[in-house]
Amino acid sequence: AESKGNTAFDRLKELCKEHSQVFEYEPLWYWTALCSLKKQQLPPSETRLRAIDDDQQRKLLLLYAPDVKEASDASAMLVGELGLASCLTPLELERLVQVWILNCFEHSDNPLGYSVYFMSSFMSHSCLPNAVWHHDGDDFVLRARCAIEEGDEISLSYLSEDSLLESIPARRKHLRDSKHFICSCMRCTAPCDKSRGFRCPKCRQASFYRLQAKAAGGNSPSSGDITGASCSSCQHCLSASEASFLAAEERELESKLDDFERRIERGRGRHSSLVQQLETALIRAECSLSQHWLLDKAWAIAADLYERNERQEDSQAATRKRIAFQEEAYPGLSGTRAWTLEAYADMLIRHSGSAVEPRVSIADVDALRQVEPQVSQIYLEALQILRLMFGESHEYYTSVNRKAIELEHEFRKHFDKACAASSSVSKEG
Repeated sequence: AESKGNTAFDRLKELCKEHSQVFEYEPLWYWTALCSLKKQQLPPSETRLRAIDDDQQRKLLLLYAPDVKEASDASAMLVGELGLASCLTPLELERLVQVWILNCFEHSDNPLGYSVYFMSSFMSHSCLPNAVWHHDGDDFVLRARCAIEEGDEISLSYLSEDSLLESIPARRKHLRDSKHFICSCMRCTAPCDKSRGFRCPKCRQASFYRLQAKAAGGNSPSSGDITGASCSSCQHCLSASEASFLAAEERELESKLDDFERRIERGRGRHSSLVQQLETALIRAECSLSQHWLLDKAWAIAADLYERNERQEDSQAATRKRIAFQEEAYPGLSGTRAWTLEAYADMLIRHSGSAVEPRVSIADVDALRQVEPQVSQIYLEALQILRLMFGESHEYYTSVNRKAIELEHEFRKHFDKACAASSSVSKEG
């Protein structure tokens, strides 16, 4: 994990910043390798780095990694700058860096930390995995996320839950850049990509064009990967110019969304000036794209901006569009869908004038009528997904379950008050 205050880690971060053209990866990748050295690879006077035992490193080096023949300039610089050259070669460090990059699991968020589990690292990736993992302390917990038959290979996703909702070219690019392979799983070789829909230039219906061979390299989407493809509704075949136009509109939206995100990150303000710009971009994009992961990303940004600017109905509408997209995009249990459902339920409670944190508190009977029974049903749908994926003891499940229980308590409290008031009126009558 990140070790702020450790002089070696602090120096590593300085080197990565000062020599960004040399250090290809984030500081933590190099730090994991430096924390995987044996006692024999550290000078006797070294106190900043803690050695692991010989067997731990042996197992690390058994994991998949490219056959590294030459050390990178980054590894060479680190060995020299940290005073390790008497015991460690740059090539030894480079091999450990590559093992961590290709086999690690994210372990913690604050501080950011990675871990490697020996047996788990041999599991294959799939964009439609039959298992999901999480941490329980230092333990690696593996759970089925669908029915698994005897003899089936166990697969995990090397991508985040959010990334699993992205298009085939986007997922392949993530994996090519981070894990150095091109995915050929069931979803990546499917007849259509339910996260990358376009509107047919002829019939204007949503169409999912089969990816052509040119997309197999994992590059950014180009006109070539859908040129000549036929519409799933009217069978119109895309001309080269039509395919080029759709791909250009896709790139345009992605570029604009990246710019919006950068501008929003600069401050927590309302960003009122961005709302109209985003709405204009969405109107244009929805003329060409449909059931597309970039639209989902745009709606997420829109929902946030609408919330900041107290446009509650618009925020709700954008979130409903996200939920509809996610249900169609992924044919199994999706953590992202569960968290979007949770966010939508929380939003409806807040918009009724009630509170979600530190506990659910419904303002009055009128507010209760606004949220029930819809919100309870939304929480229940999220819980069904999270229970199967992570179990009833995981914080993902318990945090939503707490809100569902508190909402039920509020319902009973207001119902009892209403009954008591009604009874009092009857007696007076």
